[in-house]
Amino acid sequence: MPLLPRVATQIRRGFKKRDLLKTLGFRMTGANLLLIETHRVTAPSFSVDLEKGGHTVCVEHKVATAIERAPRLEPDIIILDAASMRTVGNRMCRRIRGACDPCRLIHLVENHITPDSKWGGHITLVHPFTGRKVLNAVKRLRPLPDGNWRQVGPLRVCIKQRRVQCWDEEKRLTPKETRLLQVLLNRAGSTVSRKYLIKHVWETDYLGDTRTLDVHISWLRRAIEKDPLQPRLLQTVRGQGYRLDLSGAPAA
Repeated sequence: MPLLPRVATQIRRGFKKRDLLKTLGFRMTGANLLLIETHRVTAPSFSVDLEKGGHTVCVEHKVATAIERAPRLEPDIIILDAASMRTVGNRMCRRIRGACDPCRLIHLVENHITPDSKWGGHITLVHPFTGRKVLNAVKRLRPLPDGNWRQVGPLRVCIKQRRVQCWDEEKRLTPKETRLLQVLLNRAGSTVSRKYLIKHVWETDYLGDTRTLDVHISWLRRAIEKDPLQPRLLQTVRGQGYRLDLSGAPAA
């Protein structure tokens, strides 16, 4: 299909901005962001700063609408600007995490609010702060790129070369182990369901036999854990899935 008709078709179908830019030949290198902020036009917005930072930004003004659109938008990070709405946003955070987990969540609050980790935000920023600080928070949570080496807690990872360095050792991973580690790193700190892992690593919705996932988890633990039989980084969350916890681990 010629370029212009293809773009027109995507617009009619409501394709997200990132897909349109890909069609036009632009290479997207930033994160895919869903920003929830006030509808008041007089309130400052971080959308311009985020777009200038190279990210794709979709803005919604209601949590319910954002949750409804999230499956199609597939955001890497959701930013809840509760401060612009003049509310605490704790219930909104819990609602977003319940509906969109394991998507990463940044919570922006007013200066008189004392944040609570139980609210569900992966990062909470308390006013006053600039757009640069929001960009830095996005940088901390954005998905792991396919390019060069990156340090994440005690792990040093190169997705392109399928290598991981940890505890003074370097291991080469299989393609599936690499993809599994990449998905877990992109959701580090969150519980990732078995269904999500199977869908995004093996690209299937079939859940009849998950032993393949269990075997790959075991192999991955041999690569990143000091003691694979007593894992501290790659944890099993019984009845739910797995969580890669790098928060309390010292850098290797």
